[in-house]
Amino acid sequence: MDTIHKVPIVGCAATGMAAVAPVSILVNLSNLVLATALSGLLSSSRDSYFPCVALNIAQVKEFEPELVLTDVASLKPAIFTRWPAAKVILFDTGLQENELISILLNYKLDGIIASDTDIQLFLKALAVVHSGQLWIDNSKLKALLGFAESTIRANNHDKISSKGQSVIMLVSQGCKNRDIARRLGISEQTVKTHISNIFRKTNVTSRSQLVPLAMKYRFAPLD
Repeated sequence: MDTIHKVPIVGCAATGMAAVAPVSILVNLSNLVLATALSGLLSSSRDSYFPCVALNIAQVKEFEPELVLTDVASLKPAIFTRWPAAKVILFDTGLQENELISILLNYKLDGIIASDTDIQLFLKALAVVHSGQLWIDNSKLKALLGFAESTIRANNHDKISSKGQSVIMLVSQGCKNRDIARRLGISEQTVKTHISNIFRKTNVTSRSQLVPLAMKYRFAPLD
């Protein structure tokens, strides 16, 4: 039985001659065939990329990626820990809206690229993220923000303090009050007060209902 897809491998290939230093990109996908194909695309692109394919980041040696392209099966906290300066892009292979929302709230992604994106737009997305901007397909972003608008009635969300917004983000990630207090450097009682005020201002009754509002703060910051 052929087990090549079960064996973590690493393969790096430089692009041809380039006027500027190539952008190092780690292609960390669970599908070896797809990862190899994308690596080949990047290597032959007119843009300058130095791709490295890895099914398991533990196999990556002496490679410092500027970009990391990963999918939901390969997305792990270790990526952010090992390469804190790298910009991480999720290759969306058909996630449901609620799955995507959960991922976005638990990982600080710099971009989301749909698997049906055409090649030119795919390369543009990589360039945009590398320049320091966030990339999310317009239709996907509108759907996510529409979900937020339709799920929560937040007429007073503009009156929530910056500290309150931080509490909302942590609550949406599943943090307990004591964890929120520790991370924000405040007391548990202060956290409870923030949450009580947030519930009152946003007309919600449970912590889970704050997730859509956290989406708005993540992708459409309010003044």
